[in-house]
Amino acid sequence: MIKTVMIVDDESELRKSISTFLQNEGYLTLNAHNGIEALRLIEENKNIDIILLDVMMPEKDGYETLRDLRMAQNRIPVILLTAKTDEVDKLLGLEIGADDYITKPFSLREVVARMKAVLRRTSEEQADDEWIQQEDIKINLSTYEVYINGTKANLTPTEFIILMTLAEKPGRVYSRLQLMNIAIGEAFVNYERSIDTHVSNLRRKLSELGSSASIQTVYGIGYRFGVDA
Repeated sequence: MIKTVMIVDDESELRKSISTFLQNEGYLTLNAHNGIEALRLIEENKNIDIILLDVMMPEKDGYETLRDLRMAQNRIPVILLTAKTDEVDKLLGLEIGADDYITKPFSLREVVARMKAVLRRTSEEQADDEWIQQEDIKINLSTYEVYINGTKANLTPTEFIILMTLAEKPGRVYSRLQLMNIAIGEAFVNYERSIDTHVSNLRRKLSELGSSASIQTVYGIGYRFGVDA
Protein backbone atom coordinates (compact mmCIF):
# COMPACT_ATOMS: atom_id res chain seq x y z
CA MET A 1 0.00 0.00 0.00
CA ILE A 2 1.32 3.47 -0.93
CA LYS A 3 2.13 5.55 2.15
CA THR A 4 1.22 9.22 2.53
CA VAL A 5 3.78 11.50 4.15
CA MET A 6 3.00 14.97 5.50
CA ILE A 7 5.95 17.39 5.38
CA VAL A 8 5.67 20.35 7.76
CA ASP A 9 8.40 22.97 7.39
CA ASP A 10 8.45 26.73 6.88
CA GLU A 11 11.33 26.46 4.37
CA SER A 12 9.59 26.09 1.01
CA GLU A 13 12.66 24.87 -0.86
CA LEU A 14 13.31 22.16 1.72
CA ARG A 15 9.67 21.06 1.61
CA LYS A 16 9.85 20.88 -2.16
CA SER A 17 13.09 18.87 -2.24
CA ILE A 18 11.84 16.38 0.37
CA SER A 19 8.48 16.05 -1.39
CA THR A 20 10.04 15.49 -4.81
CA PHE A 21 12.46 12.89 -3.47
CA LEU A 22 9.73 10.99 -1.61
CA GLN A 23 7.45 11.01 -4.64
CA ASN A 24 10.27 9.53 -6.71
CA GLU A 25 10.59 6.85 -4.02
CA GLY A 26 6.91 5.95 -4.41
CA TYR A 27 5.31 7.94 -1.60
CA LEU A 28 2.39 10.37 -1.71
CA THR A 29 3.09 13.70 -0.04
CA LEU A 30 1.13 16.47 1.62
CA ASN A 31 2.80 19.79 2.52
CA ALA A 32 2.20 22.39 5.23
CA HIS A 33 4.21 25.52 5.94
CA ASN A 34 3.49 25.73 9.68
CA GLY A 35 1.84 23.91 12.56
CA ILE A 36 -1.51 25.66 12.22
CA GLU A 37 -1.88 24.57 8.60
CA ALA A 38 -0.63 21.08 9.47
CA LEU A 39 -3.28 20.50 12.14
CA ARG A 40 -6.01 21.68 9.76
CA LEU A 41 -4.83 19.34 7.01
CA ILE A 42 -4.52 16.43 9.45
CA GLU A 43 -8.14 16.97 10.45
CA GLU A 44 -9.21 16.99 6.79
CA ASN A 45 -7.08 14.03 5.66
CA LYS A 46 -7.52 10.72 7.47
CA ASN A 47 -5.02 8.77 5.34
CA ILE A 48 -1.75 10.32 6.54
CA ASP A 49 0.69 7.56 7.52
CA ILE A 50 3.61 9.55 8.93
CA ILE A 51 4.58 13.19 9.56
CA LEU A 52 7.94 14.91 9.09
CA LEU A 53 7.66 17.87 11.46
CA ASP A 54 10.12 20.77 11.68
CA VAL A 55 10.71 22.07 15.20
CA MET A 56 11.58 25.73 14.53
CA MET A 57 8.58 27.33 12.82
CA PRO A 58 6.74 30.65 13.27
CA GLU A 59 3.21 30.91 14.70
CA LYS A 60 3.12 27.34 16.05
CA ASP A 61 6.38 25.42 16.37
CA GLY A 62 6.88 21.68 16.07
CA TYR A 63 6.70 21.00 19.81
CA GLU A 64 3.37 22.82 20.14
CA THR A 65 2.00 21.09 17.05
CA LEU A 66 3.05 17.67 18.30
CA ARG A 67 1.59 18.36 21.75
CA ASP A 68 -1.75 19.37 20.22
CA LEU A 69 -1.71 16.26 18.04
CA ARG A 70 -1.16 13.92 20.98
CA MET A 71 -3.65 15.76 23.19
CA ALA A 72 -6.23 15.03 20.48
CA GLN A 73 -5.30 11.33 20.84
CA ASN A 74 -3.90 11.28 17.32
CA ARG A 75 -1.20 8.60 17.12
CA ILE A 76 0.14 9.22 13.61
CA PRO A 77 3.91 8.55 13.80
CA VAL A 78 5.96 11.76 13.89
CA ILE A 79 9.63 12.34 13.04
CA LEU A 80 10.97 15.70 14.19
CA LEU A 81 13.29 17.66 11.91
CA THR A 82 15.52 19.85 14.05
CA ALA A 83 18.64 21.96 13.91
CA LYS A 84 18.91 21.63 17.69
CA THR A 85 21.52 19.14 18.87
CA ASP A 86 21.20 19.46 22.66
CA GLU A 87 20.10 16.26 24.35
CA VAL A 88 17.46 18.12 26.37
CA ASP A 89 15.75 19.26 23.16
CA LYS A 90 15.71 15.72 21.80
CA LEU A 91 14.32 14.34 25.06
CA LEU A 92 11.62 17.01 25.07
CA GLY A 93 10.42 15.80 21.68
CA LEU A 94 10.36 12.20 22.89
CA GLU A 95 8.48 13.16 26.04
CA ILE A 96 5.79 14.94 24.02
CA GLY A 97 5.35 11.91 21.79
CA ALA A 98 7.79 11.99 18.87
CA ASP A 99 8.81 8.65 17.40
CA ASP A 100 12.20 9.73 16.06
CA TYR A 101 14.17 12.84 15.19
CA ILE A 102 16.57 13.82 12.41
CA THR A 103 19.14 16.56 12.92
CA LYS A 104 19.64 19.10 10.15
CA PRO A 105 21.40 19.01 7.78
CA PHE A 106 20.42 15.50 6.70
CA SER A 107 20.50 13.35 3.60
CA LEU A 108 17.18 12.53 1.95
CA ARG A 109 18.10 8.85 1.95
CA GLU A 110 18.45 9.04 5.73
CA VAL A 111 14.94 10.48 5.88
CA VAL A 112 13.56 7.53 3.92
CA ALA A 113 15.47 5.02 6.05
CA ARG A 114 14.20 6.57 9.28
CA MET A 115 10.63 6.68 7.94
CA LYS A 116 10.74 3.00 7.03
CA ALA A 117 12.04 2.10 10.48
CA VAL A 118 9.31 4.08 12.26
CA LEU A 119 6.56 2.72 10.01
CA ARG A 120 7.84 -0.80 10.56
CA ARG A 121 7.66 -0.35 14.33
CA THR A 122 4.29 1.38 14.47
CA SER A 123 2.34 -0.04 11.53
CA GLU A 124 3.32 -3.68 11.31
CA GLU A 125 0.20 -5.69 10.61
CA GLN A 126 -0.85 -8.16 13.30
CA ALA A 127 -3.32 -11.02 13.22
CA ASP A 128 -6.94 -9.94 13.71
CA ASP A 129 -8.15 -9.84 17.32
CA GLU A 130 -4.77 -10.76 18.78
CA TRP A 131 -4.67 -9.67 22.41
CA ILE A 132 -2.37 -9.62 25.40
CA GLN A 133 -4.08 -9.40 28.78
CA GLN A 134 -2.31 -8.90 32.09
CA GLU A 135 -4.37 -8.09 35.16
CA ASP A 136 -6.59 -5.09 34.27
CA ILE A 137 -4.69 -4.26 31.07
CA LYS A 138 -5.84 -5.48 27.64
CA ILE A 139 -3.60 -4.82 24.64
CA ASN A 140 -4.96 -5.20 21.11
CA LEU A 141 -2.05 -6.07 18.82
CA SER A 142 -4.05 -5.57 15.64
CA THR A 143 -5.33 -2.07 16.40
CA TYR A 144 -2.50 -0.89 18.70
CA GLU A 145 -5.04 0.01 21.39
CA VAL A 146 -4.72 -0.44 25.14
CA TYR A 147 -7.64 -0.68 27.56
CA ILE A 148 -7.21 -0.32 31.32
CA ASN A 149 -10.22 -1.26 33.43
CA GLY A 150 -12.26 -0.96 30.23
CA THR A 151 -11.07 2.58 29.44
CA LYS A 152 -8.96 3.26 26.37
CA ALA A 153 -5.52 4.59 27.28
CA ASN A 154 -4.02 7.42 25.26
CA LEU A 155 -0.50 6.07 24.63
CA THR A 156 2.10 7.23 22.15
CA PRO A 157 3.41 4.61 19.69
CA THR A 158 6.64 4.30 21.68
CA GLU A 159 4.77 3.88 24.98
CA PHE A 160 2.59 1.22 23.38
CA ILE A 161 5.61 -0.79 22.21
CA ILE A 162 7.27 -0.57 25.65
CA LEU A 163 4.10 -1.74 27.42
CA MET A 164 3.50 -4.52 24.89
CA THR A 165 7.10 -5.76 25.18
CA LEU A 166 7.06 -5.84 28.99
CA ALA A 167 3.53 -7.28 29.29
CA GLU A 168 4.27 -10.14 26.89
CA LYS A 169 6.75 -11.55 29.40
CA PRO A 170 5.86 -10.36 32.91
CA GLY A 171 8.71 -10.66 35.36
CA ARG A 172 11.39 -10.65 32.69
CA VAL A 173 13.88 -7.83 33.13
CA TYR A 174 14.72 -5.73 30.07
CA SER A 175 17.70 -3.41 30.12
CA ARG A 176 17.27 0.18 29.03
CA LEU A 177 19.32 -0.54 25.92
CA GLN A 178 17.12 -3.51 25.00
CA LEU A 179 13.98 -1.42 25.33
CA MET A 180 15.56 1.40 23.33
CA ASN A 181 16.38 -0.93 20.45
CA ILE A 182 12.91 -2.50 20.49
CA ALA A 183 10.83 0.64 20.94
CA ILE A 184 12.84 3.47 19.45
CA GLY A 185 15.60 2.01 17.32
CA GLU A 186 19.35 2.01 16.99
CA ALA A 187 19.47 5.74 16.25
CA PHE A 188 19.03 6.35 19.99
CA VAL A 189 21.54 3.89 21.45
CA ASN A 190 23.64 6.75 22.79
CA TYR A 191 20.63 8.09 24.70
CA GLU A 192 19.44 4.95 26.43
CA ARG A 193 18.47 6.97 29.53
CA SER A 194 15.77 8.64 27.44
CA ILE A 195 13.77 5.42 27.86
CA ASP A 196 13.20 6.62 31.44
CA THR A 197 11.11 9.51 30.10
CA HIS A 198 8.81 7.15 28.23
CA VAL A 199 8.52 4.78 31.20
CA SER A 200 7.71 7.69 33.52
CA ASN A 201 4.92 8.87 31.22
CA LEU A 202 3.61 5.32 30.85
CA ARG A 203 3.56 4.79 34.62
CA ARG A 204 1.61 8.00 35.07
CA LYS A 205 -1.01 6.95 32.52
CA LEU A 206 -1.41 3.50 34.10
CA SER A 207 -1.85 5.11 37.51
CA GLU A 208 -4.36 7.68 36.27
CA LEU A 209 -6.58 4.86 34.99
CA GLY A 210 -6.29 2.93 38.25
CA SER A 211 -4.26 -0.03 37.01
CA SER A 212 -2.92 -2.47 39.59
CA ALA A 213 -0.12 -3.37 37.19
CA SER A 214 3.16 -1.50 37.26
CA ILE A 215 6.44 -1.11 35.45
CA GLN A 216 8.99 -1.92 38.10
CA THR A 217 12.54 -0.62 38.18
CA VAL A 218 15.33 -3.15 38.60
CA TYR A 219 18.08 -0.87 39.82
CA GLY A 220 21.22 -0.87 37.77
CA ILE A 221 19.60 -2.97 35.03
CA GLY A 222 16.26 -1.78 33.65
CA TYR A 223 12.56 -2.56 33.93
CA ARG A 224 10.03 -5.39 34.22
CA PHE A 225 6.25 -5.73 34.22
CA GLY A 226 4.71 -6.57 37.58
CA VAL A 227 1.68 -6.16 39.81
CA ASP A 228 1.52 -3.83 42.80
CA ALA A 229 0.90 -5.49 46.11
